[in-house]
Amino acid sequence: MPPPDFFYIRTVVWGGIITFVHTKTKRTDMRKSLAAAVVLFLCCSPLFAQFTKGKPAFGVKSGINISTFRPAVTYENYDADLKLGFVLGAFVDIPVSARFSIQPEFLYSQMGARVFDGMNNFGNLILRYNYFSIPILAKYKITSLVTVVAGVQNDLLIRGRQEDDLGHKTTVTNTVKDYDFVYTAGVEFWVNKKKNLVTGARYMHGSQDVSISNENSTFFNQGVQVTIGYKLGKKMKKIKAAKK
Repeated sequence: MPPPDFFYIRTVVWGGIITFVHTKTKRTDMRKSLAAAVVLFLCCSPLFAQFTKGKPAFGVKSGINISTFRPAVTYENYDADLKLGFVLGAFVDIPVSARFSIQPEFLYSQMGARVFDGMNNFGNLILRYNYFSIPILAKYKITSLVTVVAGVQNDLLIRGRQEDDLGHKTTVTNTVKDYDFVYTAGVEFWVNKKKNLVTGARYMHGSQDVSISNENSTFFNQGVQVTIGYKLGKKMKKIKAAKK
């Protein structure tokens, strides 16, 4: 069993995620989904060690999303450019074998794009779509320092906002699809010899039209996510050794 210190740290982090996302959305259904997902994982996570080769390692991560929209076809009078957003959350690395592991994550993730929309005479806009993301990643260790990752990701919409050239902000949550199913793949690198600091980059591509009505246009989320994370697994071992 992990020591009490670890349970305290993990509880504080999960509580922080719930509180942060809770304050960012007015949607009751989103709040319930978030709380249910995190509570379910907290209850089930102690069972992972009984069915895996090694003990799960808990960690936190943060970084940026470089995102845009990919149209289904080329539209006249419409152009999408890159937008920066941030991502923040936690992960659990669950070893299956010496080289293979499964990693679920719980993230607050900002997607969207800078667009010129001449089709509806909107002009230049910044579209910000905030999601509660749950990636499930398969990880394969190529070397002791390099790991490739691939998997799928469920994105639940928290809020959609748009901003025009004059700085006017409008909530557009009701015009954006409530969920997205995303394919993702990338690579991770250990930064230090202790193997508790990891950086990664992965590509993400949504499979759902982000617009509720696709009568005039169809657009998909896509982007690159660059993060740095801190794994608490090594720290856990040191705490255990000190208490023996």
